[in-house]
Amino acid sequence: MKTHVITTAVVKYGELYLIAKRALTKKFAPGKWEFISGFIDTPETAEEVILRELREETALTGRIVRSADPFVLTDEEGRWVVIPYLMQVTTDRLVLNKKDHSAMRWVRAGELCSYEDLTELSELRKRQLL
Repeated sequence: MKTHVITTAVVKYGELYLIAKRALTKKFAPGKWEFISGFIDTPETAEEVILRELREETALTGRIVRSADPFVLTDEEGRWVVIPYLMQVTTDRLVLNKKDHSAMRWVRAGELCSYEDLTELSELRKRQLL
């Protein structure tokens, strides 16, 4: 089993949260809903990676409000060490990067549980990022 280290962000605008549907061309979890995330595979800090990923995937800039302890998820594609952040943005006007995602939505907290793909949801709630 391969281990991947990623950073993920609960991106918040007011009372709304950003979720994104992965492009069908993606190697991992194609077509599944996720929070903005990125592999830690460059000589950047986890904080630098998630801020860069937010810009690249949405054209949004944001600030990290807080981080939480990493957690581990396992699925058929491997073991995922997830470093989570809560981020705040000042606008909901984003630009969809079709290379990464086929759709993005701003949803209320109560709607998040209707997206089965958000497997990390319970861990993010435990860490008080939602």
